[in-house]
Amino acid sequence: MPDQSGEPFGSIEDFISYLASVETTLETEVERFANSIDAVTDRISASLRSAIGESPWFPDTKPLPPPPSQVVATPVGYLEASSDWISRHRAVTAAVVCFLGTGAFLIWRQRRGNRVKRRAKRAKNGQRTEIVVLAGPPTAPLTRSLSLDLERRGFIVYIPVNSLWEERLIQGESKADIHPLHIDVTSPSSLSSTIRKFTALLDPSNPPKYPLHLASFILLPQTPSPPLPQNIANISADSWSDALTTNLLSPFTLIQAFLPLITSQSSSILFVTPTNTPSLSPPSRALENVIAGGMDKYISTIRKEMSSSSADNNVVQFKLGAFDDASDRDAFKMAVALRHDNPSGGGSSPALPAGTEQRRVRGTPLRELHLDVFDAIVGKRRGMIYVGRGSRTYDILGKVMPEGLVGWMLGLQTRRKEEAREGENEEGKGSRTGSPGWERVNQISGEESA
Repeated sequence: MPDQSGEPFGSIEDFISYLASVETTLETEVERFANSIDAVTDRISASLRSAIGESPWFPDTKPLPPPPSQVVATPVGYLEASSDWISRHRAVTAAVVCFLGTGAFLIWRQRRGNRVKRRAKRAKNGQRTEIVVLAGPPTAPLTRSLSLDLERRGFIVYIPVNSLWEERLIQGESKADIHPLHIDVTSPSSLSSTIRKFTALLDPSNPPKYPLHLASFILLPQTPSPPLPQNIANISADSWSDALTTNLLSPFTLIQAFLPLITSQSSSILFVTPTNTPSLSPPSRALENVIAGGMDKYISTIRKEMSSSSADNNVVQFKLGAFDDASDRDAFKMAVALRHDNPSGGGSSPALPAGTEQRRVRGTPLRELHLDVFDAIVGKRRGMIYVGRGSRTYDILGKVMPEGLVGWMLGLQTRRKEEAREGENEEGKGSRTGSPGWERVNQISGEESA
């Protein structure tokens, strides 16, 4: 093989040397060509940058986008706006509709029930046949109010009494169908005799010649007003005995005497008990708390006995709250009448309602109690009935609230009352004598005489 000079290679080593020199030459030429291309490219890039930078038509920054087109809102009517709000707040709308609907239904049902005339059954000749025994203090405004309302609705009302001046008090109402029923619960023989005479009155063979029916036996609170706050250490044994005998033992004895007649006549038994104070079990109210607890257990027991037996008797407990104290003036008038009729103070002289000399308290009208009592007598209402402002609330709070919190709240209220009482005593020291309650009685009696 020849070399560059045209002469053949003398050996293989010469040929390999020749190939090595060719490779070196080729690399050098390629490198020179690449450098030439880089230099040309750099010159072209610099020229373009210079031309673009010096060109006046090329913008410096990106142009702003065009402004959005303004949408003119058309006026929306109240109906469309309301529909749009309801569609966006469905949960709130459903809650409001449920609340307003339930309230409207309850108000409508109450007003509809109030418009219904409630009258007792009568005989074909128009004579009254339904009898109600209203066992309550004849001097209490609640007894008088219920007796007048039941008489107006067509019932024959009997009120147990244990003295002549209470009998004269009932007869002084001048109502032909409100009668006193003289009962002495301390004498078993006298009590049995009275019950036999009363049972004979219901016998259709005796005059009048139409059947009479004992519709209900109603037990009212025996104490017209709650006792004054008193610690257990200061309550004497005589006070305990008098309170338990008057409020528990005597009513229980009376119910036991009437119980055979109540069972045979399928009569309803109505217990009317106060709720607000006993529900909280406040301190210094031991007499009220014990009486209320004993009465509640007695009512629960007699209700279970009636339900377990074959007798169809409706046992109802009314838990009373606060009522409109418009009847306080009637209580004072009754106290004035009893003071004149019984000047010696003998017998069970009435106690004035506690807090009468204080400001008026807005509560539930007594008409609500009258309507509920009638419905319970005829069997439309059963079980436990809350009547009066705060009755249900106080009962729930007494069961749910801790005793410490209740005691703390009652302690604050007691201290405020004591401070107010001390301030009144300091202002009126030396200017008032006697009992403020009886001063109010004298004032009313003077207004009536004038």
